[in-house]
Amino acid sequence: MTTERPSERVPTVGAPLSSNEITTSECRECGAEVSGLNGRYACGLCGWVNHWAEGDGELPTAQDDPDWPGHR
Repeated sequence: MTTERPSERVPTVGAPLSSNEITTSECRECGAEVSGLNGRYACGLCGWVNHWAEGDGELPTAQDDPDWPGHR
């Protein structure tokens, strides 16, 4: 018997989901295939993480965060 899993929703801050892209690369430490959001990666095998500034797009600002205190 096959059970269906509900679709997973990736939460985003600031930008709508359509402007984000799942990207794939090779881990620089162990060579495993890693996937990330907009060019930001973390390897689950060896723990390698690329620098936040290496991503393909700009990160959202604090003001884009819906929980930011200035959103009153």
